[in-house]
Amino acid sequence: MRAFYSTQKGTRFFVLGTPEGWHVLALNLKTGEWTPTNGHVHDTLKDAKVAAEATATSLFGRKPTEMKWH
Repeated sequence: MRAFYSTQKGTRFFVLGTPEGWHVLALNLKTGEWTPTNGHVHDTLKDAKVAAEATATSLFGRKPTEMKWH
């Protein structure tokens, strides 16, 4: 499994690579609760990162300036 994460405004976004594909998850760091995502499995890492940015946009009401992935 491969994993990448980015932190934006107290929320950490994870992109997890499994044999089935890439999954996007979001964790609220203040409450420790997982934020519901669409649960879609993405074919490529690029598609998963775009989906994570779309999730951030829907949560924050505006597009994040830059998501740095670690």
